[in-house]
Amino acid sequence: MAYQEKKWQNFYERAWAIRAEFMSKFISGGGYNALQVISELEKRERHYTLAVNDNGDYEWRKKESQSEKFNFVDIPYYGITSLNGMTILVPYYTKTSFIDFIIDALSFDEYDSVIELGCGYGRNLFKIFYNGGGINLRYFGGEFTNSGVEMARKLADIEPKMKAEFFHFNHLKPKFDKNLDFGKRVLVFTYHTIEQVKEIPDNWFKSVASIAPFVRCIHAEPFGFQIQNLGEASKNHKEYFLKNGWNLNFAKTLKKANQNGDIIIEDALLEYSCGTDPFNPTSIAVWRSV
Repeated sequence: MAYQEKKWQNFYERAWAIRAEFMSKFISGGGYNALQVISELEKRERHYTLAVNDNGDYEWRKKESQSEKFNFVDIPYYGITSLNGMTILVPYYTKTSFIDFIIDALSFDEYDSVIELGCGYGRNLFKIFYNGGGINLRYFGGEFTNSGVEMARKLADIEPKMKAEFFHFNHLKPKFDKNLDFGKRVLVFTYHTIEQVKEIPDNWFKSVASIAPFVRCIHAEPFGFQIQNLGEASKNHKEYFLKNGWNLNFAKTLKKANQNGDIIIEDALLEYSCGTDPFNPTSIAVWRSV
């Protein structure tokens, strides 16, 4: 049965609201485009994290690093990440670019629109637009939190050349407003958003596959531990998800949808990332409609 713990729904609603407040001051000041506003937040989050204080309020808290730092500035030499089941040490600015992956995927086929499900404030979609997605492509973002949808719309308002639309979407009930016109050929993607849903419903893939005559979907989600233990990082990953009550049935539900003939799995690659969280490595799954 589809399930997500209420505390995570509340957490992300509040977290996106605080991020929205941070970004809104740059929008109200004028002179910033959407990508610049997003970059200001990313700069903040490279060195600070949202944490809950003793009063139960959220605050920006300086990140602690175990690495040595540059003498002239408070920037670490290295960061801990994981790849193929192994925990590794890499330069601080090393990170897999999933956005470039989506941009390249868009360039190899013809699509009317690109849709991110669980888009937050739309960061990935704006980056795709600014970095090669194209001005003729239509951009859609589905997001559970009200604060995320509202912030994404604010950013879209200051980028009139981008054909962007944002709407409410719940992974637990994957339904789409019939007034949303995605076109005939769409590329859908998710990026570390299904992870917070303990169990997605059995019809998730069938529902998404039915939104257009042709649908291809790329998932960058942490599900590798559900299939194979590749090493110590996989073991830590599983323990981390069990502790948080995060997704445990993505791989099983994906396989079942393929077996039922609802979708056709095209690719899968486990723990293919150098993410900022060594306990949460990204795996890739690609499927298309039948």
